[in-house]
Amino acid sequence: FFYVFSLFVWPYLAFPFWKALIWAVVPIATFSWSFMLNSQINHLTENCAHASSPHFLKHQVITAQDFGEGRWWPTFFSGGLNMQVEHHMFPCVNHCHLKSLQPKVKALCEKHDVPYYMVSGYREALRTHLKHTEEMGVRPFSVGHEH
Repeated sequence: FFYVFSLFVWPYLAFPFWKALIWAVVPIATFSWSFMLNSQINHLTENCAHASSPHFLKHQVITAQDFGEGRWWPTFFSGGLNMQVEHHMFPCVNHCHLKSLQPKVKALCEKHDVPYYMVSGYREALRTHLKHTEEMGVRPFSVGHEH
């Protein structure tokens, strides 16, 4: 109730329409864009988007990718979502602890021959996401049909 009231009712009672519209739209758009950026670049990539495993933990690892290991900005800006593999394996663990879990998860993955996807930072994560998105937009070639 408080959320809906503070974003969609109160601004229109307290401000002129144009200010109320900015008050209601800008925060939602900003946070929505930030969340989409930080979640989609970790899942919608060539390696992760179509991966699957019947084993729960393996599925969590192969359907996600980490980025920006050891860098403060990706961890700060994403709220720890740059450690997506660890976040999915341990969803109830506060993101401040994921960094210490990361080497242990990577070692377990290596021990059990499970791919652990990691890219260097936002730029590479966005590039792999956009490449996959572009490839998904290409119509598959059908035998016996012309393009």
